[in-house]
Amino acid sequence: MVPSDDPEAVATEFAERFAAADADAATDAAELLAEDGRDAVVDAFPEALQFGEVNAEDALEEFWYGLYGQYGEAEGVGDVSVDGEDVSVELVFADGSHPLELGVAAGAVTDFALPSEYAPPAYADTDAFTERDVTVEAGDVDLGGVLAVPEGDGPFPGALLVHGAGVHDADGTTGESKLLKDVAWGLATEGIATLRYETRLLDHDPDPEQYTLDGVVVDDAVAALGELADAPEVDANALFVAGHSQGGMAAPRIADRDGPVAGVVALDGPQETEVDPDDLRHLRYFLEPDGDLDDEQEAVLAAERETAERIAAGDYELDEELRGKPGRWWNSLRGYDPGAAAETVDAPVFVLKTGRADPDVQPEIVEMHREMLAGWRDLDLGAGSRVEFYDGLGHYLQTGHEPSTMTHLEFADNVAEHAVLDVAEWIHEVADA
Repeated sequence: MVPSDDPEAVATEFAERFAAADADAATDAAELLAEDGRDAVVDAFPEALQFGEVNAEDALEEFWYGLYGQYGEAEGVGDVSVDGEDVSVELVFADGSHPLELGVAAGAVTDFALPSEYAPPAYADTDAFTERDVTVEAGDVDLGGVLAVPEGDGPFPGALLVHGAGVHDADGTTGESKLLKDVAWGLATEGIATLRYETRLLDHDPDPEQYTLDGVVVDDAVAALGELADAPEVDANALFVAGHSQGGMAAPRIADRDGPVAGVVALDGPQETEVDPDDLRHLRYFLEPDGDLDDEQEAVLAAERETAERIAAGDYELDEELRGKPGRWWNSLRGYDPGAAAETVDAPVFVLKTGRADPDVQPEIVEMHREMLAGWRDLDLGAGSRVEFYDGLGHYLQTGHEPSTMTHLEFADNVAEHAVLDVAEWIHEVADA
């Protein structure tokens, strides 16, 4: 029994139930939520990660998976501090701790937050480079960008960083992770100039006729590559295109469109764009980390399969939205083969393929990673190319625990140092060849 007049006791009990590593943890913790508290939990859960209706139990379960993915097994509750009805609880895990901020009134939890704040990676030496804001003139719009230039005598190799799918600022912010900023600062520390820029979707509504791979990704990247080449500190003969996910998929096309570049880097980008309605393994485990879906989740998966069938068959209107993008976008992918483009581009390619999955709980995801790796390795890439597998790194190039969900990105961490250093070493090897 939790004393109704003791905020510390209520908060501690809630934290212990929430952190408990068992199937009933979310339900047990939710029993201590007032109606306002249930709303606060749902409101705290990122809308971008929601499929269908989400209740407090769903959100608590996802938050637990996110914390586990970042910090490992829960070990209990640490320090607790009380300020009236506001209680701060330290959640302790095998690899660190995280604050849980609660409001407590009348024996129930009325407010909920898991605050987290990005910090630059330890491998970034801010004395080794300087940054300045730049403007990428991308045809009908201007895009904000950041140029990082190493200290010392140039000119330096230059890497254009291309964001993945979604609406991103120049840092590639997702939750409390900033993938492009981490890579930019890591490469700049290693003597490589970098330019990162915001997606046009951040502040601009693209013309529906231009909502294609070229119109919202490639054309802007080509313009940004020109901005990078014009920087006086950059060696225009040693330019590299480094894209993450969708950006990695588009990187060979960007390099081909721009003309001669020194190299292409695909940071966990796919080597094909074809939508396979019979292969929704990634979505099944996105909906539930162990792949064991309830009836509502099975319905979501069935609806997604139907959408995938329509995309694969071209059964849509050009302005019809499917998976958050218009039919015109899906049309533009149908004629693009990233693997073939990587084979024909006149530059070496470095493919960084990640694989972070639990072989016991997520065997289908492990197999999916192997198939994607084999797809890249089967290509006839140019001399000096590399295809490397980074076991234990997730799609956002972070280490952590499996199984994990995208929610782990809500808890600040950085791109793994060894991945950044490998890219830096390869860029210098190619630039010096």
